[in-house]
Amino acid sequence: MAMEREIIFSDDVDLYLNELAIVLFEKGYFCFPESAQAYVDGIIDFMIENIGIRPGRVAPPYFSQYGPNLEYIRYPANKHTSWYGFYQQVVNRFYVWHITNNHVAAQYF
Repeated sequence: MAMEREIIFSDDVDLYLNELAIVLFEKGYFCFPESAQAYVDGIIDFMIENIGIRPGRVAPPYFSQYGPNLEYIRYPANKHTSWYGFYQQVVNRFYVWHITNNHVAAQYF
């Protein structure tokens, strides 16, 4: 019997994602709070559905500050923004330690 894959977001990532919709709405990226929340939900859903299914890439050295042996997966949210989820695999568990986007972290790739 195969072990079920489990995606676990760190407390820091949970907090970041919970605040992200508010920040995106307040900065005017979305006209409605519900639209901003749907955008963030899309990031979360992508990570849950794809980490451990699609192959990850070895994280650049800069991101080792978030944990050892990290891999990442890229979510192209739109033609201007990609989100990156950095995770560590321990057997069938995938711990997401950091999430960022190309506007913040492009220089590290």
